[in-house]
Amino acid sequence: MKEFNYILSGFGHAAGKYEVTNRMLEEAAENDMLDGFNPELIKHSKNYQAYLKEHPDVTPFEYFVGYKMGFQKRHHVTPWPPIKQNQDVAENSLDLLVEAVQKTLDNANLDAEDIDGWIVSTVSPQEQAPGIAATLKCYFTKEDNITPAMTLTSGCAGFNIALRRSLDYFRSRPDVNNILIANTETMSHFLNRKRDFVYHATFGDAAAAAIISRVPKKDKHEGVGAILNHHDLRMIDFVGVDKDWNLYMDGGAVKRRAVPNLISSSKEVLKRDGWKLDDIDLIVPHQTGNAILHTVADELGLSKEKMYQEAQKEYGNVSGTTIPIALSLLQEQGRLKPGMKLLCPTAGVGGEYGAWSYVVPESMKAAGNKVKKPHSRLKNKKLLILFADNALGVLLAEKLIETEVEVEFHVNNDNEYKNKLTELTNRSENSNLIHYQITSSGEARQFLEKMEQHEWDYVMNIGLASETIYGFTDLAEATGNIQEAFDRLSRGLLPKIRQTMVAVGHPLENAPLIEPTPIASVANGWHGLAGSMAGEAISKGVRTVWFIPAVYRELTHYMSKKGRIAAMKGMHQEALWEDIDQLAERLIRSLYLLKVAHTNDRYEGPMILRTDACAFRK
Repeated sequence: MKEFNYILSGFGHAAGKYEVTNRMLEEAAENDMLDGFNPELIKHSKNYQAYLKEHPDVTPFEYFVGYKMGFQKRHHVTPWPPIKQNQDVAENSLDLLVEAVQKTLDNANLDAEDIDGWIVSTVSPQEQAPGIAATLKCYFTKEDNITPAMTLTSGCAGFNIALRRSLDYFRSRPDVNNILIANTETMSHFLNRKRDFVYHATFGDAAAAAIISRVPKKDKHEGVGAILNHHDLRMIDFVGVDKDWNLYMDGGAVKRRAVPNLISSSKEVLKRDGWKLDDIDLIVPHQTGNAILHTVADELGLSKEKMYQEAQKEYGNVSGTTIPIALSLLQEQGRLKPGMKLLCPTAGVGGEYGAWSYVVPESMKAAGNKVKKPHSRLKNKKLLILFADNALGVLLAEKLIETEVEVEFHVNNDNEYKNKLTELTNRSENSNLIHYQITSSGEARQFLEKMEQHEWDYVMNIGLASETIYGFTDLAEATGNIQEAFDRLSRGLLPKIRQTMVAVGHPLENAPLIEPTPIASVANGWHGLAGSMAGEAISKGVRTVWFIPAVYRELTHYMSKKGRIAAMKGMHQEALWEDIDQLAERLIRSLYLLKVAHTNDRYEGPMILRTDACAFRK
């Protein structure tokens, strides 16, 4: 019988964008924002006085949190302190997860379609249902992808359990080659009502993922070795999150149970593998915190230098994300050398504990298509982009001519953007330019007659970013001309679309305007038409996406300061955005993916209303 090794072929991680340093927490404690820290008790301790001889500038707080506890900083999805109002509009566990998984796929040089199963654990999901793993897939795979997605709520031991489940799935399915396992947490969501400094010093927000791959075994064992998961009922009430999303923790009780559990599970895995303590090159653990980990090292008789704690120092305790983020950091640092032996023990919430071993393989190469071209799923598809004579249209062209999509760019005006598009399409065998003025219903009808024999997989209309509409200053003229042109185009093109229709709206749609403007009126009117057409479209298997972009400087140069401010208010946006490159990327992904990172979705009937995710996203 053919034998296999199970190797980790890719890693990736992401964290909340706001660093929370020990100094920030120390200032909060000094200003009575945090409770529980008494510097006077530390100042007079013999241990602190001895430490000062070699580290004379270290404050009592930094000594206790940085040295005794072992945390230097942590990352949150919102500025500190955590406030529910901020968290409601900030990045969440799913956002961090999507970023980490994209990095993991890139690191493994695999396409999402190479993944045969998706297992994710979290105790801080963005919603209660569906499971986060199912939603994650929508950001990466084709809509007809039927590979299973499994969501766990196992907290600290989530990655261990996911690893065990992945091996079970491999052994039940001989056709499976790659499984993605991940953890993601926004622990700061549980701290809104906490004032004790220990909670804020300990917990952070992060996601991490790995791909476990089945590869033929050659002459030696590599990859995952023994793996076990146990349950200690005596830990059940000492750490958790209550029904109101408040974290509770009895640190002393956790230590009393975690230390023997980490030791016993580590010894059991070593015994199963036939390893000795001296064989271990690194221990990559969860629990975090020196009080537990240094005690474990001492009782095992293991050098503390073999205990990898850099993830703990940089990111704090991120529950089940701790081990995969540590592995991702080790790989990023170039420290995972072939033949290294790792031991990964864990103990935590719910009393779940266990350990697993790992031998770093000679090669991380995994079976897969290795599709690395950007937007490879557009290969041999046909795309029409309407009103492309603007900065956004040029950026779309620059990205799309690198793919193998057949794309037609319609332009309305003779301007600098048309000249750039001409230059770009002349360099590409798969693209061409259609110059045809459409500023009225009659011109739209003539354009449709000209394109009568054409069909496309995708159509994208970016007319509200075009200079055409900005020439209309009279409300009646705008709605009577350009809106009717958009309406006729949309209705006429629908029978010619096979997969997706994307229409780019305008941020003024949501603005608190005292009186209507031509742009807002056209956008809202066309928005309504698209919504009414979406039912007919979906009956033909065509998705309709109405995409409202943020307020980008380059796309709103024609607007008054007052208009920009109104648009930003409507989008809950703090500042003008500069990077329309990312908007172009999100629009292209909207053609072929059900969900796109850094956007928010809701449904208006069958139409997807997609917006840039603005709040706290500078």
